[in-house]
Amino acid sequence: MHEESIQTAESAGTRMDGDGFMALLGRRRSTRMFKEQPVPQALLETLIRAACLMPTSCNRQLWHFVIITDPALKVKVSALSDAQQSYLYDAPALIAVFYDTSLETRNPCNTAEVTAGITIGTLLLAAEAHALGAIYLGGIRRPSGIGKAVGAPPYMRCFGLVCVGWRDDDPPSPNRREVADVLNMNRFALSQERYRADIRPHLWTLRQIADFRDKLLWYKGVHIDACTLHVDPDRRLSPLFQFMTGRLAMMLSRYQAPEMLDILSFNGDVVYQVLNACPGAFKRLYAYDLTPGIQRYMEERFARLSPTGPLAYLVNAEPDRLAIPLAAGQVQVISCYERLEHFEDPLPLLREMRRVLAPDGCALVLVSNRFYPHLYRYKRMRQGNYALGRNWNRGPERKFEPRQIERLFAEAGFQIRSVTGLQPVSIKIASVLASFCRRLGLYPLADRLADWAGQQGCTSSWLRNFSSVIAYELNRQR
Repeated sequence: MHEESIQTAESAGTRMDGDGFMALLGRRRSTRMFKEQPVPQALLETLIRAACLMPTSCNRQLWHFVIITDPALKVKVSALSDAQQSYLYDAPALIAVFYDTSLETRNPCNTAEVTAGITIGTLLLAAEAHALGAIYLGGIRRPSGIGKAVGAPPYMRCFGLVCVGWRDDDPPSPNRREVADVLNMNRFALSQERYRADIRPHLWTLRQIADFRDKLLWYKGVHIDACTLHVDPDRRLSPLFQFMTGRLAMMLSRYQAPEMLDILSFNGDVVYQVLNACPGAFKRLYAYDLTPGIQRYMEERFARLSPTGPLAYLVNAEPDRLAIPLAAGQVQVISCYERLEHFEDPLPLLREMRRVLAPDGCALVLVSNRFYPHLYRYKRMRQGNYALGRNWNRGPERKFEPRQIERLFAEAGFQIRSVTGLQPVSIKIASVLASFCRRLGLYPLADRLADWAGQQGCTSSWLRNFSSVIAYELNRQR
């Protein structure tokens, strides 16, 4: 349908069937993978026409749109705006949404922002209605840079980009809250905050942690080839993750047809790596997390893998208490990849891990170390700023001192078999020195420092106490 047919429908008073509209809403997905095929200009103009049919504050209609298809201009937009997503380059067309906010700067209801939000939502729905994929690009640190790139005047505020193209992915439907969970009649009644905008775990209940993980996980998206699509680099390629995968393979080889449990699997990366690295090395691999929604995410993801192996999914048995639904002593190997940090008191989880671990079993637990120089975290602590900040996609987190976590292991009934420091502080020091040498033009020395740092991924020396992550191999106490 092009602009002429839309105008005909407007004049005729044509109405969409209510069920059809709900179906359109239900099938819309954020598209992160696009085909290289260009989108016809007439179709792009149809999307803009749909946006122009939406209400605006005082009927001012002060939006303006710039469609960007030039690859060189995309590079300029990305550089000036510090956009963080790769699909800015992949999408055949970008729609920059501007609005003249000069008449609405003091409106207490932020009508300019509301108008822009309605407009962007309409662009997404119109793209879906015309069999296009689209996504609102939110990872933009300097939206004003988009205006500079396209020559917009300063009074035209940019509210972001909508990437548009022919869809080349098939993301599953994310979980949606039930109406009963978000609706009250005549009086607001919310029993507790869904999330806490605070990094400190003692302020979070188990239900809040579960809900946070359940909803945020779907943001990252699952492509048809089972790739997670998000801003962060793929940790499966990191030396830390490779160490964990190799160590788990060694632990599994000690047993005949063992069963393995992965704690709080989230998107299933550890599970995925073990399935690939150790085919046939175990009888069953359990992926345990807190909600049915997280389970469904992993099911959707692993349904796209072949073969998936002997994999089973476990959901926490109780909403307000950690309870792994396995019999006592059922598994021989447990993996826990920086998951204790979500809890102010990790003892309940550690005791559950010990309960399900076989008497001769072993666990690999990776713990984030408080003594590592997390400069960003220390700065915010001095400022008394406990907002999530960089943890927006992780949630609550605490760092443990080595003696502190080792005492908790003992209280839970574990004994430590080995300790390895991963990403020791020497790597950070060498990286800083290499960067300084490059600024001075000492490139050979900088390269030697960088090469040396690349060989220092783990240590068993005293430097382990100053590593970013400490890996503990545990056994049950006799």
